[in-house]
Amino acid sequence: PARTAHAAAPEARRAAALRDRVEADLRSGATTPAALLPEIGALVQEHPYDEALRALQLRALAAAGRPAEALAAYERTRRDLAEGLGTDPGPQLRALHTELLRPPPPPPPAQPRGNLRPRLTSFVGREPELAALADDLARVRLVTLTGPGGSGKTRLAEHAAAAQPESGWLVELARLDHGAAVPGAVLSALGLRENSLVAREKTPADADPTTLLVEHCAHRRLLLVLDNCEHVVDAAAALAENLLTHCPGVRILATSREPLGVPGEFLRPLDPLPPGPAHRLFADRAAAARPGFRPDEDPAAVTEIC
Repeated sequence: PARTAHAAAPEARRAAALRDRVEADLRSGATTPAALLPEIGALVQEHPYDEALRALQLRALAAAGRPAEALAAYERTRRDLAEGLGTDPGPQLRALHTELLRPPPPPPPAQPRGNLRPRLTSFVGREPELAALADDLARVRLVTLTGPGGSGKTRLAEHAAAAQPESGWLVELARLDHGAAVPGAVLSALGLRENSLVAREKTPADADPTTLLVEHCAHRRLLLVLDNCEHVVDAAAALAENLLTHCPGVRILATSREPLGVPGEFLRPLDPLPPGPAHRLFADRAAAARPGFRPDEDPAAVTEIC
């Protein structure tokens, strides 16, 4: 008996070393759980009553997304222990079994896809400008659409942002009375003011809005559309530079009658619509306001308006 025990000791140490190495791989993620299962299965075949090995097999199956197989493996383990040793599974295996029987947690709520909403009126022309903006946004992180009021900067920016892969957030600055309100307007557009009210115990009421924005955006990918920056241009520029410096996943598309003057800014001047698209836009809006309207009834007036 002593010789038998002495001969079995190296094999037991080898099995324990293999088990520890496989468990370390499973915990660290160095090897996928599915790739570890054949090796664990071979060890279980050699040592069918090793409950630590059986527990490792259950964890690997669960981690591989195969909970039904993990439950079946527990039933085999329970049967083998009962028939071979006349015992029941120990506390570790029973706890794992209970964990496997729990329903999976609900998936996390989907991240909002921004606040851009489809407009009720058609978008006419601007195909070349849309293509140019898509190219601009692929190359640089701050693009400013410049042009006179009424030239269509906002609509073009919205369409360009909606075509981007990350969520787009429109921040309307035209109603602001002073530049100090710019960070708060971005907070509101992102829905963070409402979240702060819900979690006021975690967020001080006097927390700096720029700091809150940086904390929120630091590890997110999003596109901010800062619309109508011209009357708060200094504040908009300061916020844009702060976000672009501290939040690598943030891009900004601004509309303004003048540049922001931020390092790395790319300017995209917007000219008035050419006559053809301008006439189509006028006809479309006029027909919506007065059904049956035909622009050819007074082409000279249409040309003068457009």
